[in-house]
Amino acid sequence: MIVACAGFIPPWPVIIALSVGIVATVAFVLAKKPAIGLAAAFFTVLVSGWLLREIVDVRASTATDRIYERYFGIDSYEEDVVVSFRNIAVATGTFTLSTWLSASLYHIKGGDVQEINAFTVGRSPNQIGAPHWVDMEITLALGDRNTPKGRVTQLGSAGQSRGGGRGGGRTHDVVATATTFLPGRFTSGTKRIVYVEGDRGFNVSAAMTTAEFASQNKGNYLVVELELH
Repeated sequence: MIVACAGFIPPWPVIIALSVGIVATVAFVLAKKPAIGLAAAFFTVLVSGWLLREIVDVRASTATDRIYERYFGIDSYEEDVVVSFRNIAVATGTFTLSTWLSASLYHIKGGDVQEINAFTVGRSPNQIGAPHWVDMEITLALGDRNTPKGRVTQLGSAGQSRGGGRGGGRTHDVVATATTFLPGRFTSGTKRIVYVEGDRGFNVSAAMTTAEFASQNKGNYLVVELELH
C-alpha cells in the first residue's frame, strides 16, 4: 500500500510528526490513559496540518544564480529583439498541483499605478506518476529592451512547469537610482511587494500594499508584487 501511495507520501517533517504522534497516542492508550492519548492524536493532527500548509521562501537573487536564455512572461523570441535579463528573486518551496505563485510588475509614477505585465505559475498536471509534493525553485527576472516607442521592461520567471499571463508591451521612463528587495516567507494568501526600483528614495515595507506605496511615494518606480495561493 505504501508503494502504491508513494506519490502521496508527505514531506519528511510531516512523516516525523505523524510517527511521533502515533507512537505517543498508542503508548498512552496502552497505559490506560485514553484522554491523554486523544489529546496527543489531536495535537499531532494540528502539527501535521501546520507543516502541510503551503510555504514558499523568497530571497534576493545572487551572482551565482543561473541566468536563463528564456523567461516566461518576457518577450524575447524574435531574432532581432535584444533583451537584457537580470534576476531579481528566487522562490523555493514544496508545490502541490494546487500551489500557485502569482507575480505582477507595475509602473508607478506620481502616484498613478499602471500594470505592465502579470502571470501565475505552478506545476503541470500532465506529469504522470509525479509525487503529490514537489520541491521547486522559480527564478524571477526583469527583461529590458529598447523599442521605437521607448524602453520596455517585463517581469518573467523560469523553473515552473505551467503558467499563464497577461500584458507586456507598456513603455516607461524609469531611471533607477535606488533599489530594494524585501525577502520573506509566503504562506497561502500572502500578497505583498518584494522589489522596487526608482528614480529617488522611497518608503516601502512588507506590510504595504501597492496602492499604499503609490500614495506615499510620488517618484517614478517599477514595483514587483507576489502572491501565493
